[in-house]
Amino acid sequence: MNEKKLNEIFKIVRKVPPLPEVAQELSRLAGDPKATAQDMASVAETDSGLAAQILRVVNSSFFGFSRQINTIPQAIVVLGTHGVRNIALGLAVTALRPNLSKDAPLFKVDDFWRHSLSVAIGARQLAKHLAICDPEEAFLAGLLHDIGKLLLIEAYSDQYIALITTAHSHQLALHTLENAKLGLNHAEVGFALCERWKIPQSVAHTVQNHHFRNSDLSISSEPDQLLFLVNAANNLAKVSGIGFSGNTCATPFGQHFSFTGGSLSEAVQKTLLTLPTEVAHTERLFNITSQQHYPTVSNSAENCVGIVIQDPHLFQTISLLLLSQGIETITVNEQIPSGASMIAVLTDEDTAPETLPDEWSDNTIAYHHAGIVNHDLTHDDSQLEIDIEQLRVWLNDHLTNSAMQETV
Repeated sequence: MNEKKLNEIFKIVRKVPPLPEVAQELSRLAGDPKATAQDMASVAETDSGLAAQILRVVNSSFFGFSRQINTIPQAIVVLGTHGVRNIALGLAVTALRPNLSKDAPLFKVDDFWRHSLSVAIGARQLAKHLAICDPEEAFLAGLLHDIGKLLLIEAYSDQYIALITTAHSHQLALHTLENAKLGLNHAEVGFALCERWKIPQSVAHTVQNHHFRNSDLSISSEPDQLLFLVNAANNLAKVSGIGFSGNTCATPFGQHFSFTGGSLSEAVQKTLLTLPTEVAHTERLFNITSQQHYPTVSNSAENCVGIVIQDPHLFQTISLLLLSQGIETITVNEQIPSGASMIAVLTDEDTAPETLPDEWSDNTIAYHHAGIVNHDLTHDDSQLEIDIEQLRVWLNDHLTNSAMQETV
C-alpha cells in the first residue's frame, strides 16, 4: 500500500470516536486466555447503562432462555465471554450513524446495519452447523465486515453516495469502483479502524480481505475458515434480500469443501431457512428500525426449477436465490420431487432444446449472461461478481410468468 493511500486512510479513521472504554476492555479480556469471567463481569458492571443493555439483550426472546438472567456473571455463564463481548461491541458500533444528505435514497443506515447483522447471524449459524471457528468470532467479523463504508460516507459525503448510485445503476462491484475513483476501498479502511479499536486480529484480517474471491482456495487454516464463513454469509444475506450495504454484487464462494461438522449444502439450507426470522428478532435489540419487506421470487408452493447452466458460479447463485424463496432446484440427473411442479427450466443461451429430457421441454428460459454477470473495472476474471438484484428481478419476471402459465 503506498504512503499516500495509507495517510488518507489514517486521516479518515482518526476522525472516528474511540470505542467506549468498557467495550474496548471487554474485547481485550475476551481475547486474553488468562482473564476470568469475573474479570469481565467486574469491567461490565462499572457501566450500569451498558450492563442493563446487555441483560436486556440476553433476556430477549431471541435467546429464549427458560429462566431470567439477572446479573452479568450469569450472562457470561450462559453466553460465554465472546458472546457478552459481541453484545457490548454490537451496541457500540451500531451507534455509528453518519449524516446523510436527503439526496441519498439508495443508502439508509438502518438498511446498512440490517445487512451487516444478517451477515453476522449467517456466519455464526454456518460456524455452528459446520463446527468450524468460534461462532462468536464469526458473528463479530460479519457485523464489522463493511464498516469501512460508513467511514467513507463520512469522509467523502456526496461523492461516495454518487459511487453507490453508479455501482447500483451499472451493476458494478462497489469496492472496485472505490479503488478506481478514491484510490482506496472500504475493506482497507475497515481494517485500519479494527486495528485502532484493537479488534481481534482474526476479525480484522477478515474485514480486510472479505472481497477476495476464495472459491478455489484451501480453507485449512482458521483465518481462511473465518473468511470463508463471512464470504458465504454475505452471499446468503444478499440472496435473502435482507438490508442493503451499498452494493448488490456478490463474489461467489466455493461449495465443494467438506467439513467434519456436517454438510455445507445442509448448513446453507438451514441458514437460509432461519435467517430472515433471526434478523427480524435481533435487529431491534441493536436499535435498528425495521421497515424491511423481504422480496419474493415466486409465491407458488411446491414448485421446482430445472437448471442447465454451465457457469458454476451463476448456477450456485441462482440455486441459492431460489432456495431462499423456498423453491427447489434440480439438475438433469435428478428426479422431479414427488408432488412438485416444474414451473421453468433455466438454461444457457446456447443450450439446444433437444438435449433436454422430454419433461423439461416446456417453459424453457435462457438467461443472458452479459446482463447479470459482471467483472471488475480491470476485467480480471478472478474478480467475477454477480449482481443479485438484477438476477432477482430477471428471475421474478420470468418465473412469475411461467408459474402463471403452469396453472392455466
